[in-house]
Amino acid sequence: MSNQENTSKHLIKDLQNQIADLKRVATNLTEAAQNSKDKELSWVYAMEGNRDGVWDWNAVTGKVFFSTRWKKMLGFEENEILNELTEWDKRIHPDDRDSVYADLNAHLEGNTPYYENEHRLQCKDGSYKWILDRGKILSWTDDDKPLRVVGTHTDVTARKEAELEKEQLISDLQEALAKVKKLSGLLPICMHCKKIRDDKGYWKQIEAYIHEHSDAEFSHSICKECAEKYYPDMDLYDD
Repeated sequence: MSNQENTSKHLIKDLQNQIADLKRVATNLTEAAQNSKDKELSWVYAMEGNRDGVWDWNAVTGKVFFSTRWKKMLGFEENEILNELTEWDKRIHPDDRDSVYADLNAHLEGNTPYYENEHRLQCKDGSYKWILDRGKILSWTDDDKPLRVVGTHTDVTARKEAELEKEQLISDLQEALAKVKKLSGLLPICMHCKKIRDDKGYWKQIEAYIHEHSDAEFSHSICKECAEKYYPDMDLYDD
């Protein structure tokens, strides 16, 4: 066997060994990736089992993974929501937008340990649901900027509407109480004409004074004793 043939056989053997090594590396990487994916999916399934929607946002590319529960919470099917941040952003109620981004940016800038905000999101049918939105940065870029941010959506509509109804009732009650005028303290009243002296020293008919200090309305009548005294000929009261 010539030296050239020996050299060729060694080269082929080395190449076969290198290919085998590459295959083992590729297999290990595939298994590692699969294990990582399985763990992440297990986490998603666990959160959805708690009836929470899950989102996984790449803050650099803007791509977002929205779980099936996240979509169904707003009335959408799996293929009706794109993996884009705009799918969430465009559904935020206009009145809640400023507070949402204030809380989100506070976390992204490192001022808070996590992101949390309650806001309204528009559903497929045009109605709004109150969502408790929570998230946290899990990884950063090489220049220490947020990379992966993961969080959950919880439907808190029933609780939030009850709270708002309670707040409205309290507000209505406070407004009603503010309009109530009260009579209190010592009221000087004339022993003869029964006029009342007001806080400015003027004597007023009792009707005028009470009207100024309460919401009472008056209708004039006459009691039985006065009717018998001043109108003895008129039978105003039956015996």
